[in-house]
Amino acid sequence: MDLVTQNLLSAFIQEESLDVNLDSSIQFEHFVNFCAVSNEYGEVFDIEDVHTGGGEDLGIDGIAIIVNGAFVTDIVEIDDLAAVNKYLEVDLIFCQAKSGGNFSGSEISNFFFGLKDFFSTTPALPRNANITAKESLTKEIYKKSPLFKRGNPVIRMFYATTGKWEDDIKLLARIENEKEALLELNIFRSVEFTPIDARKLQRLYASAKNRFYRSIEFTSKVTLPSLTGIQESYLGYLPADEYLKLITDDSGNIIRGLFYDNIRDFQGDNPVNHEIDETLKSPEQQLFVLLNNGVTIVADSISKTGDKFTIEDYQIVNGCQTSHVLFNNAANIKTAVHIPIKLIVSEDSEVKNRIIKATNRQTPVKTEELTALTDFQKALEDYYAAEKGDCQLYYERRSQQYRSTTNIEKIRIVSIPNQIRSFSSMFLNLPHQASRYYGTLLKSIESKIFISGHPLIAYYVSALALYRFEAFVRKKIISPKYSPFKYHLLAITRMQIAGVSMAAMSSNKFERYCETILAILKDEKKCLAAFESATQILDKVVDGNYIRDKAKDVSLITAAQALCNPLP
Repeated sequence: MDLVTQNLLSAFIQEESLDVNLDSSIQFEHFVNFCAVSNEYGEVFDIEDVHTGGGEDLGIDGIAIIVNGAFVTDIVEIDDLAAVNKYLEVDLIFCQAKSGGNFSGSEISNFFFGLKDFFSTTPALPRNANITAKESLTKEIYKKSPLFKRGNPVIRMFYATTGKWEDDIKLLARIENEKEALLELNIFRSVEFTPIDARKLQRLYASAKNRFYRSIEFTSKVTLPSLTGIQESYLGYLPADEYLKLITDDSGNIIRGLFYDNIRDFQGDNPVNHEIDETLKSPEQQLFVLLNNGVTIVADSISKTGDKFTIEDYQIVNGCQTSHVLFNNAANIKTAVHIPIKLIVSEDSEVKNRIIKATNRQTPVKTEELTALTDFQKALEDYYAAEKGDCQLYYERRSQQYRSTTNIEKIRIVSIPNQIRSFSSMFLNLPHQASRYYGTLLKSIESKIFISGHPLIAYYVSALALYRFEAFVRKKIISPKYSPFKYHLLAITRMQIAGVSMAAMSSNKFERYCETILAILKDEKKCLAAFESATQILDKVVDGNYIRDKAKDVSLITAAQALCNPLP
């Protein structure tokens, strides 16, 4: 391994909190998985959710399943996405990592052979637990094949070594033959194979760490006068192909994280979206610019060369529905379709909040929801920032907020989806629902979370508990068999430390309840003891059944409550 790749790998191991004593080949597998999947999926993901390497792995070291732009790890998420969006668009990513310096034809063929066996109706090879879990997800996806409105799933294969790819004619011919054999199964829209050598691996890692930006040609615009708290602002319209550059990644997938500040997730085929869809499918699609309210983009900074705008670290704060329907109809757009655009550059969070509130009042969103996802989020970010030292966490209020920040352990970054899952599990007693697609989970509990009057400490405590658990697992202090039940363990640990009963969340008594839990979590030894006690209770209620599906059992948390007593 060359010196540059070796140093990048070392930095990756530190940021991902991987055990330094982990076998070097497994470290490299994680590194390749991260680089390859980050190239296809722009949001934060857990590398443990990708890794499949080990014995009986079919020659596959990593699998990522992307459905409608979301990284899915559970059948429930697939069901939620199907119910909300009314379609399934699927990318299946497979990785193989070889730390040697050669691209071996036989090893590449083994990779293809393992993939064919993975999809075979009569498999010949044994599978480990991780492969079996991924296979179950893909089978569930294919059961919903009537929802493949844009075609069958796409296969993206990444084969990495630390050597140099030479475009060897024999290897290329073998790869093409293997791809054709996969396509003959008639269950894929396309099969892509990407060889990754040391230089490409370095580029992929750098790309995953760089600040997020996109460049567009913005010719039809008006510059607005100077405004307080706003560096620059423009009104205009963009051709559809230019706008799609803003909302898609390098692989052509929609970037879901751009819509975190948009209040509402994509609502699927509702009446409004259906009307937008019909317009884009009609011969009068050029009227779109007059019929649509447009899109509001708020960016941290832009640079300009003539009409070429490079926009950095931006969010689409109004226009989630429009953006998704445009993306879904990209192939149908034949004429000059334009989108009304409002582009605002500001680093002032208060100004951004006012813009989000104002633009979203045009849609049926309650005032309390606007406050919850703007003022509350900013206050929560500030609360996290005040905690330092060993218990410092980073609240990612904006997608990829810490993408280019170095020397931060990734498991210390708390995304909004993970905050929703940890809080609802620990304090709303809903760990069995944590595997749901976060947008659907939020909708089901929106009157109980991010509420003005809730003490911020409760949100931080739930995220800290999740961080502590994941750190213990990565250090091999707690068995990974408990990972499917990590959200149950948050609730059980809370009950063990402070008791089953909780006061109203807006009360001072509840805040003191959270302070009791926090005191234990901040002490690593006491925290470990609390988790070990929680795992003993979990052992009793699962009765030896640690499979992921068991974690959806609503009766587990009730059974655990009956066994919980505060620690002495």
